[in-house]
Amino acid sequence: MLGMPFAEVNGARIYYHRGGAGDDVVFLHGAGGNHLVWWQQLEPFGAHFRCTTFDARGWGRSDGMMKIGRFAFGSDLLALLDHLAIERAHIVAHSMGGRAVAGLLRLAPHRILSLTYSGTNGGVANDRIRQIQDELKELRGNGGLREHALSDEFEARSPDLAQLYRGINALNPPRPRGLLGRPPATYRGSMHESIVAAGVPVLFVVGEHDMITSPELIEEAHRLVPGSTFQVIAGAGHSSYFEAPEEWNRIVLEHLGAR
Repeated sequence: MLGMPFAEVNGARIYYHRGGAGDDVVFLHGAGGNHLVWWQQLEPFGAHFRCTTFDARGWGRSDGMMKIGRFAFGSDLLALLDHLAIERAHIVAHSMGGRAVAGLLRLAPHRILSLTYSGTNGGVANDRIRQIQDELKELRGNGGLREHALSDEFEARSPDLAQLYRGINALNPPRPRGLLGRPPATYRGSMHESIVAAGVPVLFVVGEHDMITSPELIEEAHRLVPGSTFQVIAGAGHSSYFEAPEEWNRIVLEHLGAR
């Protein structure tokens, strides 16, 4: 392919990368990353699957109007699948990526082969989950979520990789304030019925020391999705795919049926 791989879709210009062969796996990054954060996944997953990573609208090399808000994540994902002629795909979503999955579940759930939620409840909620979210916010104090993207253990053990993560994050342009905030307090919706209705294998995976979406929170989401699988990555924080890639990769590849 000559030139940069951009997809002009849905009023945005989306940068993407593809590699490997087999059934499709599409990776959705979190707010602290972009397509580059998946560098530890591409080789092991590419041995079994055709892998697509991309920069969400307003992240990395992608651009597009941001005032249309968070609902663009799902429609952008569907438009990218159409552009790349991906009929069905395993969807692997980290943190913010869960918002795109929620949109895809509403717009075209038949395009999903399986779901992996990494460090996200994917919009699954009840009063207990909302209470845990409030408790976590209080524990984090006044610092932003970015300060809790990696565990303290990882920062101490792998300072070079922690710096690499921050360097990848620094490539992202600023985003509008409030774009990724929680829904209004009056909102009582949940995605668990839509996830169950999709009828696909579902995995929730979370780092042991995740201060953004704690294991307790994710396990509660798992309980609301009958038949789903729940896994905790020991010693990892919110970015478990980056901090403990071998264990994370093993768990997710097993979920996807790779041998």
